[in-house]
Amino acid sequence: MMTILKQALLAAALVAIAVPAQAQKVLRLNESLGPGSPEELALNHFRKLVEDGSQGQVKIAIHLQDALGKPDSALESLMTGGLDLYSGALEYYAQIVGPEINVISLPYLVKNQEHLRAYLKSPAFQGAEKKLLDRGIRILSTEWNADRGPYRVLVSAKPVLGPDDLKGLKVRMFPNEVYIRAWKQLETVPIQLAWTETYLGIRQGVVNSVTAPLSLVRSMKFTEVAPYLIEIREYPQTWPMTISERTWKKLSAEEQKLLVAAANAAGKVYAQTTMDRAQSDVEAMIRQNNAVVVRLNTDLLRRKMEPLYAQLVQEGIISKPLFDAVNALAN
Repeated sequence: MMTILKQALLAAALVAIAVPAQAQKVLRLNESLGPGSPEELALNHFRKLVEDGSQGQVKIAIHLQDALGKPDSALESLMTGGLDLYSGALEYYAQIVGPEINVISLPYLVKNQEHLRAYLKSPAFQGAEKKLLDRGIRILSTEWNADRGPYRVLVSAKPVLGPDDLKGLKVRMFPNEVYIRAWKQLETVPIQLAWTETYLGIRQGVVNSVTAPLSLVRSMKFTEVAPYLIEIREYPQTWPMTISERTWKKLSAEEQKLLVAAANAAGKVYAQTTMDRAQSDVEAMIRQNNAVVVRLNTDLLRRKMEPLYAQLVQEGIISKPLFDAVNALAN
């Protein structure tokens, strides 16, 4: 009897060795924003959908505040497979996909979120998606529904009550050539600075101001050091999620579908959160930091921008067909 029992135990052990349990996958995700932001809330929703949908076989490790690298290095890691997932503004990808993204970073060219979404789903943008894929980055947010904002503001330590007050203002910039030229066109002094260093930069006078989606201003505490909150509404934005193509190929077809669905669901949460928080954030910043809300005449700013549109097309930085395609999609 003992011999039979030993043989049974040995057989069971051999079966366990021959058919190991499915290995759990842990995907690392990098995000610039921090705790309490709409980004964190949306990413937590994304993580829950992925982990529940995969019955725990795919785990999402969220790293906030650029813990795995600032945007430029994070995108490099994404291309090589050193990073699995990335979430951030579409403008960061302009270093890889120039014209197709630069054209929508031009202040006052794209009218609203519907106009932006129509462009991103149009044949005019398909070349950009192919360029990204060729470099090893796949877009997960196929619905382009993560409206960022709900609109953009200029947060300034100095009063800006009209377009003339922009002259000489030191504005924090992200690394995007066309966007920097646009703000030079408005007679400001653009200065590149990491997003996570901007608060200190304003306090120390390295920059006077920063442009940002309204939804990010309160969580970054910008009005503590820059009380003027100027509604510039320069262009609509979106917050896509992307995945390394090397990571993508390691996933099953079911897992791939799950990640796309979860990214699109997270986009809806993100857009709704930014909209819900907008008015309460403004009221809180007025109450706590004596913030001053200013609404500029953006028609005047657009007119100042028009010579740059023509110049960029003439230089070939933005092709005439691409420029025309964006304009043709306006409502």
